[in-house]
Amino acid sequence: MNPQQARDLVRSVFGEQVHAEVTDFPGGNLSITVISGQHAATIDGHPDTGWAYSIDPAEDDGFTGHDKSAETLEEALRGIHEWFAG
Repeated sequence: MNPQQARDLVRSVFGEQVHAEVTDFPGGNLSITVISGQHAATIDGHPDTGWAYSIDPAEDDGFTGHDKSAETLEEALRGIHEWFAG
């Protein structure tokens, strides 16, 4: 999966209502930040190994790891979308 494919998947799940920043790394890992209104989520992972994500992490948490995981990027995005929709 390349950054454009990840952006397209974000759009297919959320429509145009969110802003997504995608960073790719040499090993094929992606880091994705999804921002919608007052909410933000960060997703890190690789299509072969799975995805981990955090929703609205506290600013003083620093990097403590993610509290949720998903096998696919779409599954992670759908979990985030459901939480954002509340």
